[in-house]
Amino acid sequence: MNKSIKLLMLSIIFLFLTACTSRQNVFVGDKVDIEGYKRPSNVLKYQWSFDTKPPTSRLDPRDFIPSNYHPNVTFIPDVRGRYVVRLTMVNDEGNVIYKHFDFKAEAEPDYLAHLEKEETVKEEKPAQKVESKSESPKTQSTTEVLAPRIVEVPKVYEKVVHKKTTVTKAPNAWQIAPKPGEDPAKVQQEPAYFIVDSSLAEIVEESKSEDTKMPASPVAAPAVKTTAATPAETAAALSGGYTVQIASSPSEKPSRDFCDKLKAEGYDAFIQTATVNGVLYYRIRVGRYPSYQEAKKALEKIQQNPEYRKLQPWIDKIG
Repeated sequence: MNKSIKLLMLSIIFLFLTACTSRQNVFVGDKVDIEGYKRPSNVLKYQWSFDTKPPTSRLDPRDFIPSNYHPNVTFIPDVRGRYVVRLTMVNDEGNVIYKHFDFKAEAEPDYLAHLEKEETVKEEKPAQKVESKSESPKTQSTTEVLAPRIVEVPKVYEKVVHKKTTVTKAPNAWQIAPKPGEDPAKVQQEPAYFIVDSSLAEIVEESKSEDTKMPASPVAAPAVKTTAATPAETAAALSGGYTVQIASSPSEKPSRDFCDKLKAEGYDAFIQTATVNGVLYYRIRVGRYPSYQEAKKALEKIQQNPEYRKLQPWIDKIG
């Protein structure tokens, strides 16, 4: 084998290694942004596809946002597993360049499960001891009597959600490059505009019962209906920028109690809801920052608290 063949093989191996990025860990149901990668300046055409994905995943190139021909794209993993995304680039000389992005999607953990267990233990009150005295002070007996307690029945609310949808058009500035030797006028281009849908949810509450008090047994507990997102949470979900997510849980009350605790400590905390595989999660987040660097500074400040550092907070996009 001569030196020219050896050099050619080494260059091919080097290009393959540089085209593959290190594997990134993401969560199922969260947006994965692919941007900021290195690419030549003379690229005319971009095309995205999936080289590897879980067998049960239903994603295809049409699920890339805004399209699989855009230089910067976003996709949402639908099941757990490994996703290898391939980018095919064609430059003005007709050369084809490949680049791969490797992701591992995991289910989002329930960080607040232990808080709900602790609250259940606190609610279990010990039985009160009542001392019964006889006529003789020497014969005193102690018996355990379950004292009745008064339970306050909470108000029951009905949530009615009205959705308003606005359809707008955004110009499509990306054109498909012709193949080598092909007439540019015969190339079938993408539509001149992208259709963008934006939905705004309004929540109307109607009281169905008044506050009343009634005796209850020591064992039975009142059933509390789980509520949907509040208008403040809906507005937070529609705003753009970056935020720091500290925890996420499908349990509403521990999530709101934890959010109130953060607010009491001076943090700009709020809850943003998300449905993953049919389960409603309450994501406890802090701050809305216009740039990634400002969100990173806030994350470093939060990680100084050992309690919050154990929850592994991280930066995410909102909007």
